[in-house]
Amino acid sequence: MISSNLSHRGGGNSNSSRSNDSNDIYNSKKEKLKKNGNSNGNSIFSIIKKLLKYGSLLLLAVMIFNTIMFTSKQPKVQTLDPDHIDSFASLTENELANRLSKAIQFKTISFGENKEFDHYEQEFLKFHSFLKQTFPKVYSNLEFNIINGYSLLYHWKGSDSSLNPVVLSGHIDVVPISNLDLWTHQPFDGTIADGYIWGRGAMDDKQSVMAILEAAEELLGQGFKPSRSLYFAFGHDEELGGAQGAQFIAQHLREKGVKKIEYLLDEGLPILLPPVFPGISRPIASIGVSEKGAMNVELSIDIVGGHSSMPGRETAIGLLARAVARLEQNPVKHSTKETSLLFDFVGREASLPFRFLFSNLWFFEPIISRVLAGKPSLDSLQRTTTAITMFNAGNKANVLPHSASALVNFRILPSDGIDNVVKHVIDTINDPRIKVNITSRTEPAPVSPVTAPSFTLLQSTLLQEFPDVIVAPTIMVANTDTRWYWEFTSNIYRFCPMLIQNSDLTRFHGIDERISTKNYHQLVDFYYHLIRNGDKKF
Repeated sequence: MISSNLSHRGGGNSNSSRSNDSNDIYNSKKEKLKKNGNSNGNSIFSIIKKLLKYGSLLLLAVMIFNTIMFTSKQPKVQTLDPDHIDSFASLTENELANRLSKAIQFKTISFGENKEFDHYEQEFLKFHSFLKQTFPKVYSNLEFNIINGYSLLYHWKGSDSSLNPVVLSGHIDVVPISNLDLWTHQPFDGTIADGYIWGRGAMDDKQSVMAILEAAEELLGQGFKPSRSLYFAFGHDEELGGAQGAQFIAQHLREKGVKKIEYLLDEGLPILLPPVFPGISRPIASIGVSEKGAMNVELSIDIVGGHSSMPGRETAIGLLARAVARLEQNPVKHSTKETSLLFDFVGREASLPFRFLFSNLWFFEPIISRVLAGKPSLDSLQRTTTAITMFNAGNKANVLPHSASALVNFRILPSDGIDNVVKHVIDTINDPRIKVNITSRTEPAPVSPVTAPSFTLLQSTLLQEFPDVIVAPTIMVANTDTRWYWEFTSNIYRFCPMLIQNSDLTRFHGIDERISTKNYHQLVDFYYHLIRNGDKKF
């Protein structure tokens, strides 16, 4: 019995031992698998960390390399001494200012209505006579034509017919006056005070017209005879679109057999004094290599009106107001395609931290775009702008109008195009009751090359007279007469070397136009050297 019991207990212990051994083996394997799993997880995590680390280092290395290679695109030129007199043996700064002052006194105002234009017709004709008296050498030596009654075209024939001619352009008309009581000096007095010439046209655009003719008069007095032919083209209705002026000048050039010109320089962007861009402490001379298109869109709605004591849930004014509010709140998406050229030239002259940003736009573009968006003058460079300029509805306090209309002005980037903007308007308003009608449209201008010799000529001449500026290409947000000359050349540039503070920008088409007497002297000097420097084969 004892033996049997002992034998039975021994057998039980043996089974328990085997079971424990099995559990130990299972637990051991489980622990081993767990350790291997943790090890594999740690290994993958470690690999990811290393990839991120080396990827970040590689990204930083690429950015630093881009910054190092981001060197200046400003040409090296022989600058002029501040007191040089090579172009001014005959006229002083004050004498030049007095002649511009007299030009401003002619009320060459362009109006949309023919009857309004007729009121100032004699002013244009008197201005013609003034120019003939003021520039006798120009009128004696250059072929001169009055185009379509009021526009002016001068042809200075060169001796080398193998060289394509150059066109220097401007316009003699000015915009009407508003808020007369707010002007410091009367807009058509041409007052010279505090070192400035004041008046309508001092900045847009009689300063260009007079400076070009002053340069030509001086060159003729010095016996200069150009090898390259030049045309001076001055329209009389640029402020209305140039259909009666520049368009007719272009037609006259075709009839004369002009098929190709080397380049055209028209009115355009000024030299902006700092601050302009962060990290840039020098003035920026922006040359317009393209210009935005323009489109006016009329929005209108017709709906049941009635008495104001029983208004419906929706009214013509309310629906149209909601439509224009949607357009304002949802502008066309920004694009850096047009600003990339500007940043490519300006960014190379920035302080190191900002040069790092500008040289790596592909990475920092969202940050730079947000900075530009905070300033209307800069935001307009990166997007098609939307401006509600007119709103008409109602004629009595107690009457719900049956209709309402609004006019929206778009300035369109070349990369957007008119058709895309129209689609944006319809999709954004999203209300079939709002009628969308395009009342006028001008396509964006082609982009002129910055690699052309004529662009380098402009750069070099500018740096001669203004050695501290940064010369950079950009898009012009307003429109000029250049649209009528696209067929003659791809080298169309828009620039006038006026020195402008940010606070002066509102003077264009606004109150208190003015230009300093010193700066006007520099304008004449610039055109003088531009004609001389370009009188050769490129």
